[in-house]
Amino acid sequence: MAYPLTDKVAIVTGAGRGIGAAVAQALAKAGARVAVNDINPDRAERTAAAIREAGGMAVGIMADVSNKFQCSHLIDSARREWGRLDILVNNAAIRPSSSILKTDEYEWQRVLDVNLKSVFLMSQLCGRVMAEENQNRGGGVIVNISSTAGAVTPLPLHGAYCAARAGIVGFARECAREFAAYGIRVNTLLPGEMVGEGRPSSPTETADVALFLCSDASRSMMGSVVTMAE
Repeated sequence: MAYPLTDKVAIVTGAGRGIGAAVAQALAKAGARVAVNDINPDRAERTAAAIREAGGMAVGIMADVSNKFQCSHLIDSARREWGRLDILVNNAAIRPSSSILKTDEYEWQRVLDVNLKSVFLMSQLCGRVMAEENQNRGGGVIVNISSTAGAVTPLPLHGAYCAARAGIVGFARECAREFAAYGIRVNTLLPGEMVGEGRPSSPTETADVALFLCSDASRSMMGSVVTMAE
């Protein structure tokens, strides 16, 4: 089934590789103009270039989305390029491995900054833009990529990661409640182990569900937590 996003403008964070890259490519294929974000400028540009080579529209934008000023730069750059903002996909994440007994404070804080604080910053800043500018064109959409590790099944040696992913679920539900008045839909996607197959959901499979959540096909969904596997 096709989920058209013609003329929509999307920001995808952490899109230099993996799930983020697959999501950016899926949105572009559906017709969206995509701001491809990554903390590594080369990775961001590689994904953007692949989209352009496939006939889509994309620009690579380097930013550390755990930093408010760099988030503002990312959003402003996308709006200067295309004049609007309709979709945000919060995907940026890091996943260092360490037991809880050996995790130092710096590692804990960095994981929460990248994986959870970035979701707050980008949702707040993009939410303001969507609320102020999109009243007459359908509000906007925010999709958060979390993980079953934060809500269903713990991930060994990843305490900070699990905590951050769980935080996204709770925060997104409150975003959905507050943002509904502005026509902004907020939903969360939890990739995980495929039931009966013993493998993680692939970036492409995750991107397919993210595309659905970004499209009007999911217009009745608000505050939903979509679990791909458990």
